Amino acid sequence: MALEDYAQYAPIDQCGRQATATSSGKSYITAEFNGFQRVNAATGGPLYHYVVNFSPNGVGTDVHGAGGVQSEYPFHYPAPGYPLKIDDVYQGILYDQRQWAMQAGRGPGLLCTSGFTVPNGPSNFSGASCLTGVTISGTVPAVEGLAAGANISVQSGPKVLDNKNGTVLYERLDAFLRDKARTTGTLWLDPAMPPVPVQVARIGLYLHTLQDTASHSTFCGDDAPSPPGGSDVGSYMAMGSGGVQLVFGTYCAIGPHIASHVQETGTGEQPLPLRDYVALNMTVDELIVFGNGVAKANGWIVNPQLLPPNVTGGRSAAGASAEDLRARLVGTIVSGQRWTRAEAYRSAAVTRPLQQPISLDRLHAMNAALAAYSDELRARSPAGQRFTPFQQMPGNSASPGDTSVCFK
Repeated sequence: MALEDYAQYAPIDQCGRQATATSSGKSYITAEFNGFQRVNAATGGPLYHYVVNFSPNGVGTDVHGAGGVQSEYPFHYPAPGYPLKIDDVYQGILYDQRQWAMQAGRGPGLLCTSGFTVPNGPSNFSGASCLTGVTISGTVPAVEGLAAGANISVQSGPKVLDNKNGTVLYERLDAFLRDKARTTGTLWLDPAMPPVPVQVARIGLYLHTLQDTASHSTFCGDDAPSPPGGSDVGSYMAMGSGGVQLVFGTYCAIGPHIASHVQETGTGEQPLPLRDYVALNMTVDELIVFGNGVAKANGWIVNPQLLPPNVTGGRSAAGASAEDLRARLVGTIVSGQRWTRAEAYRSAAVTRPLQQPISLDRLHAMNAALAAYSDELRARSPAGQRFTPFQQMPGNSASPGDTSVCFK
C-alpha cells in the first residue's frame, strides 16, 4: 500500500535493510507507476490522499459543521452508513475507487479521475462512464493560514496510471504488473511465482485511500465549523461553471499535516489517536468483503475457516464475526460509543505494537504479535481441522535477533 505514496515500494527487513533489484528481496518490490502518487498533481494524485468530500450545495456547509455529513466520524452517513454503504454523493473519490477494487475479475472496470463520472441522479460518482472535459483545480496550502501552496490542476476523465513517458491510463495496470521489465515482484508464497494479480494491486491502492480518509478527516477534513460559525472553510470540492473547485482547510497545510501523522505511531503507554482505530477497523471490514468476493474464489485464502461470511454479524467456521476480529486485532472501546468521535479504545494485537516509540522496535513487536496471534488461533482450532500458521513478511521473523531472514 505504501506504493501509493512513493510510486514504487521496496520493503525493509527486520535488520533495517531495504530490498533491491539485486538482493533476495527483489521479488517483493512493486511495479512502478506514479498516477496515484501524493505529489503528482498533474494526475490528481493528491486527491487519493486528501480525499476531500463533494459539496452538492457548492459552498461546503452541507459537508462541514454540525449539520454537515462529516459531523459523524468519519463518514457514517447516510443510513445505513458504512460498512453497508459508502455514500456516492459526498464520498465520491472513495466510492469510485472501491467499486473498482472489489471487482472479482481481471477486467479493467471503471476508474475515473477524482471519481467523477457522468451524473447518475444526485450522484456525480456512480455513472456508467467517466466525466470528461472538466478541470479539477485548487491549491493545497504550504503554510497554515496562507493561500500559497501546491497547485492541483487536472482534467476529468479515465484515471491516469502513469505519466513519466506519455500518458498511460488505469486499464494498463494488469499489463504493468506482468511486465518483467517494469517489476521483479511476484505473488508471495505462490510456488509458481506468478506476477502480482491485478485484483491484489487494486485492493492495496484502495485500502491506502480508505485509511487516509480516516486519518485526514481529523485534521484535513472536518477541521472546523463552517462559516458563519467558524474561521476555517474546511476541505471540500464543488462543481461550478468553471469546473470543479478544490477547497482545502487551514490544517491541510504541510506543517499540521506532518505533525498529525507523527502522532499516529510511537505513543508509548498512551493509546493511539482515534483515527488509527477507525482506519484499521474499516480495513478489517473491507478485507472481509474482498476475501469473500474476490480472494476466496481465486484460492488466495489459506485458512478459509477464519473468514467471516460478511461484516454484519455472520460467523466464520471458526466461530468469529467481523466484530470479534476487530476486537482481537484492532482493539475494544472502553468508553463512549462508536461513530461519535468521543469513543476511546484499548489497543490489541495490531495496534499495541504501533505504540512502540522506535520504528524498528515497532516492526519487531508486530512480528512477535503475528506469531502469538497465529499460535492462539492454532490452539483454538478443533482437533483435525487444518490450520496453516501465519508467516511474517519476507525479511522478518518472530525473533528480532534472527539475521538469517534478512535480505542478502
